[in-house]
Amino acid sequence: MHATARRVPREELYALVWATPMSRLAEEFGISGNGLAKVCDRLDVPYPPRGYWAKKEAGKPVVTFKLPPRKDGVPAAADIYPTPSKPPSLPEAEKSATAAAEVVAGVLVPDGLENLHPRVKSWLAEHKKEQGEREIENRRNKRELLWSRSPLPDLTERDLYRFRVSSAIFTALEKAGGKIETAPMLGKIVFLIAGHKVECSIIEKMMKSLKPREKTRDWTAYPDHHQLGLESSGFLRVAITTYLDGKPQWIETDKKKIGDMLPDIIGTIIAAGPILEKKRLDHEAWQRQHQEDQARRYETQRLKEIDDKRWSQFCTFATNWEERRRLLEFIAEAEARAATEEPVTIAEGTVADWIAWARDRAEALDPLRRGATGIFDAISKVTRY
Repeated sequence: MHATARRVPREELYALVWATPMSRLAEEFGISGNGLAKVCDRLDVPYPPRGYWAKKEAGKPVVTFKLPPRKDGVPAAADIYPTPSKPPSLPEAEKSATAAAEVVAGVLVPDGLENLHPRVKSWLAEHKKEQGEREIENRRNKRELLWSRSPLPDLTERDLYRFRVSSAIFTALEKAGGKIETAPMLGKIVFLIAGHKVECSIIEKMMKSLKPREKTRDWTAYPDHHQLGLESSGFLRVAITTYLDGKPQWIETDKKKIGDMLPDIIGTIIAAGPILEKKRLDHEAWQRQHQEDQARRYETQRLKEIDDKRWSQFCTFATNWEERRRLLEFIAEAEARAATEEPVTIAEGTVADWIAWARDRAEALDPLRRGATGIFDAISKVTRY
């Protein structure tokens, strides 16, 4: 498998897919056969149909499709990235999952509504209360000739089944050492596992429907909480929506119900604790490393700017040295000419006084008046950038 992306032109990809079966070629790229087919579709590269290689090996005639000319908007090449390998399992998570599965092996989905988990009992009470409040509101609105909401239907068999399954999951989770953080009636649950929030959903698996709208909404007392055009498949879906190197989910079938999957579900939820703890520690380690890298970059930049400032100071000394030499030559010339002229007083001094003033100013530019040691001592004191 390639460690990095591999750029493949259309022409090369076309030659490859007609020379090697897609599944084998996909392995060489480090992706799935379906992923390779999508790359071909994106580049408008035809590939062998199903059964092509079996017919060819059997000596039967096969058809090879030609590579069509590249159309506008179709890329000339694709970067094929290998699918990242699945991270190794965490021993602590596996241990927690196994222990939790063993603890809850005897927990069953209740047949009736008598022994429900307290959280689920509160859902029944909430529904009954809302039914009563809506009935009173509608009677009042009818008397006052106001618009009324439709009565809240009784909970359906699908609602009650989801409640019973949720009850079993709650009971099993607490038995395995987890806690329930929030548990609204509609099934978006937050569990607390080893101090970490794990978001889950216990909801109906929905499917598209061609039935009239009213017929797709009579399976639940709360149809407005579900997307229009969809209806219940008759099966529940339990999913962990918090990312755990993936989002595990369990979907019922005719032969396997959520109750049968309960140990695996609870084990996976409990295992989320060590996984999320490792993620937290990894993130903190990354933050520390990031801060250290930033500090190193800052310090490198700081030292470079100080060094640049010191060099600038050294260059200034060199400029002053050259300027002093030039000025002294000019002063010497002025002094020589003054010797041939009549002595005069200019302002408050003689020409000789002015020459002495100019020489003092020029000598003040001498960076070596304190020797080489003085230069580098001054440069060493440049510590701000």
